[in-house]
Amino acid sequence: MPFNTGFEPAVSSARLSTYRQIAQNDDHAWELYRWNIDLAAAFTSLACDVEVALRNTLHDRLATHFARPDWWASNDLVLDDITASTLSAVVHRHRRQLAKGTVGPGKIVADLMLGTWVMLLSRGGTSALGRAIDYEAKLWRPALRFGFAIGTHTATGRPRRPTRDAVHQRASNLQRLRNRAAHHEPIFNGVTAAGTNNFVALITVWEESVELLGWMAPDLAALHRTQQALPAVLAARP
Repeated sequence: MPFNTGFEPAVSSARLSTYRQIAQNDDHAWELYRWNIDLAAAFTSLACDVEVALRNTLHDRLATHFARPDWWASNDLVLDDITASTLSAVVHRHRRQLAKGTVGPGKIVADLMLGTWVMLLSRGGTSALGRAIDYEAKLWRPALRFGFAIGTHTATGRPRRPTRDAVHQRASNLQRLRNRAAHHEPIFNGVTAAGTNNFVALITVWEESVELLGWMAPDLAALHRTQQALPAVLAARP
């Protein structure tokens, strides 16, 4: 589609400038801009499946570990300040309905941001008193690791599970890319990994996100591998 100058006030010159810097002309820049939208749409399906699988996997493992579906209310749960704050805000929002029984734990699980689940997979932060909270020892080893690498075994038959770092890195990159896509930012070049200057290519985020999904839901991951939605759009760069 040729560029129409009437599009620019709505899109903004600042937003188009990213594409103009790498385009041959305005028509090409507009094609790249629309292509980036197609990439975001192609990634959305995978992001949706990974997020839902991730939150259900973590919820199931934590509910089992703390022996209650509202695991966030367990006195044995120890969280760092940032995770605790984001979790408590959602629980507080629904406190009356929870008390009345008109909503259950599923409502909390559905309303928690992806970032909260990603934080639960991190190494942990600090408490208000500055005490380090070790999620590797408190959450990953006793509970969360059992939700990953379903049906995968070593040559000797032992379950093969990814490390917490591997799971967290993939979940974090997916979150960063999903957030950029949701805010209609350029994603064709990928993202920088959280807390670093390391660049992660878009195809790498897609491949590792499918791998992450496969650790939780192999059949669902196989569906995305078969469809190859994002790689197909990526290969069709204008």
